[in-house]
Amino acid sequence: LHPRVRRQRQMCIRDRVSILLQISVRLNEIKTQGGASAEIDRVASQARDFRNKIKGLPFEFVSESPSNAVTSLHPITAKASDIFSILKDEYQIWVCPNGGDKKDTVFRVGHIGYLNHSENDVLIQALEDMQARGLI
Repeated sequence: LHPRVRRQRQMCIRDRVSILLQISVRLNEIKTQGGASAEIDRVASQARDFRNKIKGLPFEFVSESPSNAVTSLHPITAKASDIFSILKDEYQIWVCPNGGDKKDTVFRVGHIGYLNHSENDVLIQALEDMQARGLI
């Protein structure tokens, strides 16, 4: 094989092994922190906390019965794509953008992964600052 192809294959294998190691670490964390049901409860609490804190800001919930994994929001005073870009570029906060015909009308906030309520506070503070600046 050409040396460049060999290096690319090695990088690919290393990346895959790294991902598997990260998954293993996370699964062990979940196990030591009470197992799957405790993790489900933690994510549900994270979602509830965010949804309570977002009230009063210019957003509507897209779903009447959202999953605990993600909250879809419809901004009523700004484009969702602009909110995504401002959060990313000015606050270094990543939310989940939508594409296609929902690009400007919906964005999503995830609640799974290595998150806690203080990260919700950071996002809410950024959105409140954007509101004070007249951006939303």
